[in-house]
Amino acid sequence: TERKTTNIMDGLRILSKNSDALIFFFLVFVIGTSSGCIENFAYVRIGEVGGTGHNMGICRLISSLAGAPMFWFSGPLTEALGVDVVLVLSLLAYVIRFLNYAFMKHPYHALLAEALRGITFAAFWSSGSMYAHKISPPGMSATMLLIMNAMYGGLGQSLGAVIGGKLQSNFGTVKTFIYSGIFDFCFVGALVTYLLSKKERAFTTTK
Repeated sequence: TERKTTNIMDGLRILSKNSDALIFFFLVFVIGTSSGCIENFAYVRIGEVGGTGHNMGICRLISSLAGAPMFWFSGPLTEALGVDVVLVLSLLAYVIRFLNYAFMKHPYHALLAEALRGITFAAFWSSGSMYAHKISPPGMSATMLLIMNAMYGGLGQSLGAVIGGKLQSNFGTVKTFIYSGIFDFCFVGALVTYLLSKKERAFTTTK
């Protein structure tokens, strides 16, 4: 047990010196935060424009149908575009989804946002997993995936739900989504600036 703990700590120290890896995990955290906000309040917003349980079920069905094929095609997509482009597009998709929900007038106006949810989550999770595996020190692939899952589903989504709840109670659902969309858009700008400043391409999955 002591040997295993030492190896993990050594691996984490190596990882902490990799700027791309740190940016990657923070990006996963931001995407998780956006997901936590939007997943908890999207159907509240659908209800605000007159949506019923039936409408919400159709929206979720569209999301699932759109996402399933992407898990199959995400590998070739990531190879063609690169992990960096896929992650940027995933965040831009959240900007579109937030604004879509904010300005929708009919329950089925959410269908675009729900389709984007399925497509972008599949592409993001697959490409992110590939990169997490690539940067893992020897014997730590499972640990890297665990950290990725913790940043997205543990810390990210939990914090997103809390922040979203505070914003929603103080400003309403519409402004919550607008503010969240603006934040994600600004973060995309900062991320693109970082990526363009690098001499070599970031988040590559080739050894």
